[in-house]
Amino acid sequence: MLVQSIYACKTQSDIELLVIAQPNPSIFFKVFLELGFKSMVSYLAFDSRSIKALLSEENSKYFNSKFPVFYKNEDQSTAIDISLEMNQIRSVNLMIDYICKFQNSYVYSHLFENNLVDLINKGVKMTDLFNSNVFNHTFDYDEWPATNADTRKIIVPYNKSIFKLRYEYP
Repeated sequence: MLVQSIYACKTQSDIELLVIAQPNPSIFFKVFLELGFKSMVSYLAFDSRSIKALLSEENSKYFNSKFPVFYKNEDQSTAIDISLEMNQIRSVNLMIDYICKFQNSYVYSHLFENNLVDLINKGVKMTDLFNSNVFNHTFDYDEWPATNADTRKIIVPYNKSIFKLRYEYP
């Protein structure tokens, strides 16, 4: 019924009013089989006012770090990609702020795998993201020495999967 109501809206202002009128915004954060394993956030990503209403501080009691709002859909796109495609920079900034606050873990770094250059080129505010735990993670593995005694070796970047790193260390 909600999807039909959104589809029947004639303007983006009507969609925003419909989003604001919901007593519990968690309906927009849930994943539905009928929507192709997507949440409503992916479908509303084109409208910055709706995203602003959904991610507002008033709705923070409905946010839960165990259940992410932003993730890769079945087609490997994200709500960030959709907003970026529509040049909704304000929406992208709100989404990144949300991710830095509620999904602040390296496991969500894949959300920026294919769009990082576009985000920078379009002037999206990236400072908080680069300083967050999404791109910064301290590895602590007991079998690794704290320092390397062989000073002839050079530190080089590791570009493979983070989950295979422990097996790549000589």
